[in-house]
Amino acid sequence: METVHSRDTVPRLQQLVPHMRAQIIGLQDGTTFEQARQRYRETVNDLAAKGLGRSTASRVGDRDQYWSPTREVLDEAMRLGFVENQKLPSARKYLDAYRDRRYSLTPNGKKAMNRAEENLAAFCDELAIAIYHAHPYFRQFIQVLKDRPLVCPEITEKEVEASRQKGKGTEYLVDYAHERLEQHASKEKQRERIREIVIAFVRHRFGRTSGKQPTNKELANAINDAFAEASAKLRGLSAGATDLKMLKNWGTQLRLLDQSRYVPGFEERNINIIWLASDIDEQPRLKIQRRTYEKHWRRVAKTVIDAYHSQARRADSRLDAPYLPIYRVRAEAAFQCKVVRALADLVIEHLAAEKIPNADVQLWLHLGTTRQPTSEPVYRRGGKRRYEMTLQPREIKGG
Repeated sequence: METVHSRDTVPRLQQLVPHMRAQIIGLQDGTTFEQARQRYRETVNDLAAKGLGRSTASRVGDRDQYWSPTREVLDEAMRLGFVENQKLPSARKYLDAYRDRRYSLTPNGKKAMNRAEENLAAFCDELAIAIYHAHPYFRQFIQVLKDRPLVCPEITEKEVEASRQKGKGTEYLVDYAHERLEQHASKEKQRERIREIVIAFVRHRFGRTSGKQPTNKELANAINDAFAEASAKLRGLSAGATDLKMLKNWGTQLRLLDQSRYVPGFEERNINIIWLASDIDEQPRLKIQRRTYEKHWRRVAKTVIDAYHSQARRADSRLDAPYLPIYRVRAEAAFQCKVVRALADLVIEHLAAEKIPNADVQLWLHLGTTRQPTSEPVYRRGGKRRYEMTLQPREIKGG
């Protein structure tokens, strides 16, 4: 029943930052496992109320609800050096024996707790450094992105359906990915590696379906996971597709990296591009700095303006200032500047509010009719959604 770390794994903690923060703050005077479980439930409900998560019905009853993810958060906190090592329940049948067991912060945990209470950004920095040291997969992932962005081809359900109707099989899928991935070895060797991964992934996912054909959605999801794993392994990453999803999730929550399927040059080829949005310096000691508004607003503002004009020229519109989807302009600017999309949103907000010094353009935000992709965060201004933007030269007053 004792928790050990015999090999590196990436815990399935979807909402790492809010749950870790809540547990560390709650542990400042020591806490029981039962109190930690209740705190986990409160955090889930709070996130759901804010539209940042969802609360699902418990299959084990309210008394045992969320015992497993609570265990994962405490286990991870121990691994990161924030909580004193203690035994944790390894199965629900042992839960009653652990409800009253108490857990306490380490000195590093108390330092993180102070930051969690006073400054969320500083807490995220502390958490990022701890994860970087504790998780070889995460460290390897960041180093890969530090070298250059990660290219992940994707296929749509419509493309899967079309390929099925035309009788196209595995070789088509392999060629599809191979054409979109960077070359890291001979074409023959790389293609064979992609083929091995795709075949193994699809067989593992659907090998026991008793002859039942997967739906287009199921097959597209499996193939995209296989493509992601191929992208990672061709760059030397050891993590599989599921681990890669969690690493991306953690990195985006910590504002260390970002991703988008709508960066010009990649969107047309159905590629999700992942880039580093922070500065990592390991000498003389590890320092992780997110790229902030204070340091990067000028360049981002210029790039937003340039991105709008570039996309406007390509748009099929008779308007001098066509209505463009915010998420596409934002994706291009964020990728070009290697910052997170949230920072680009803030710059767009300040351009619209005329808070960018010496800006010679006026930006307007509109509700519009653009259909927002689920993978792209909705732009909000004052709590209200906006989907489109226009940009025109600023009118000179007076004179």
